[in-house]
Parts: sequence; structure tokens; C-alpha cells
Amino acid sequence: MLELLGWSLLAGVVNALAGGGLFFTLPALLGAGIPSTGAVATASVASWPGYVSAFWGMRKRLRGGPLLALTLIGLAGGGLGAFALTRFQADNFNYLVPWLLLGVSLLYGRQLLSSKGFEGPLLMKPAAWPALLGGSFYGGFFGGGLGVLLMALMGQLRMGSSLQQHAIKLYLSMLASGATIVVYSVSGLVYWHEALLLALGYLLGGKLGARVLEWIKPRLLAWGIVAFGVALSGYYFIRFYG
Repeated sequence: MLELLGWSLLAGVVNALAGGGLFFTLPALLGAGIPSTGAVATASVASWPGYVSAFWGMRKRLRGGPLLALTLIGLAGGGLGAFALTRFQADNFNYLVPWLLLGVSLLYGRQLLSSKGFEGPLLMKPAAWPALLGGSFYGGFFGGGLGVLLMALMGQLRMGSSLQQHAIKLYLSMLASGATIVVYSVSGLVYWHEALLLALGYLLGGKLGARVLEWIKPRLLAWGIVAFGVALSGYYFIRFYG
């Protein structure tokens, strides 16, 4: 059980910085003998306190932002994604995960090299609604590398500054994860003993990660997200295709 706590602490830090904490907690839960859908549900529910603590440290970055629109997107997308997982086998979706992560990571890297950059005004463009709704749906259904996906989408949309994008990422992740708590609890997929232990680690790790976000250089962090996303996709290629 101490092993689960350690992995969730690391996952909380990673979720705050880039996303992909499931990379650490999902294998730990599967190793404990929990079925794949139950492991995804348990890890998703447990990650919520970490997102709350990380977002709380970044909340001022969204002052004056489109919070109502983001709230609707996060809750609707996360809830629908979680509901979809209760109706389908996650194992079939697994084979798409590495391709998705690799694609969005390379897309984000391309945006960083663009002369237009990846930052802009904090506005909800029409294209942001379906893009962020799709990202939140993914967060509710699976969530592995959600932060990389959301940062890539916002980079393409040039939605806010780097730190504002991280705040949006954490806010949407928090809402999508919160929506899964209701859906997965009703479905009976959550292993609550493991979930509560993981939640403690996520909470502490999220708070630590939010502090790191405030002083690390935005462009360095952005390229770190790209590298992490590519490495994460490689891990899932080996795991699901190996």
C-alpha cells in the first residue's frame, strides 16, 4: 500500500506540470490485480483531490476568464466520457491511446515552432467548444495524458498565456475527474480502499506541482510536455502492442 501512495504522490506532481499521472497509478493498480476498467475508474476518481489542490494554487490566473463555459465543458465532457466507459470495454480503446498521445504531442511541438507561437488572449473561440469538450470526454473515459492533450489543443487555439493554459488544463481536469466520481460510484467500478490511498498522494503531489509551475520557465515546460507526451506514447505502444 505504501507503494501505491508513492506512485500517486509522483502522479500528482506530474498531473500538475504536464498531465499523465495515470502513467504511474494505472500500472500499479493493474499490478494489484484490479481489472482494467476498475483500475481506470479508481485512478480517475482518486486523481480529483490532486487536481483541486493544483488548481487552487493557479486559480488567480483565470480571473476574468470564461469560467462558466469551461465549467459546462468540463462537467459535460467528463460525465459523458465516464458514462461511455461503463458501457464499453476500455481494452478496445487502449490501442488508440498511444497514437492519440503521439499525435497531440507532435502537434503541440509544431505549434511551439510556429512563428505565431502558442499564446494569445484568454477568449473562448467557437473552435474551442468542440475541442475542449472532446478533451474533457477523453479525460472522463480514460485520462492518460489528458494534460498533454489539453495543452496541445489550447496551443493550437492560442488560448491564453502559458500559465493561463495550465490553469485551464487543471480546471478542466478537475471538473472531468469530479464528474467521474458520480458516474463511477453509481456503476460500482471504484475500488474505494485503493482510491482513498491514492487520493492522499495525489493531493500532496498536486500542491507541490502547482508551486513548481509558478517558477519554471514557460517555454522549457512546454517542450518538457512534448518530450513527456512522446515518451508516454512510447510506453503505451509497448504496453498495448508489445
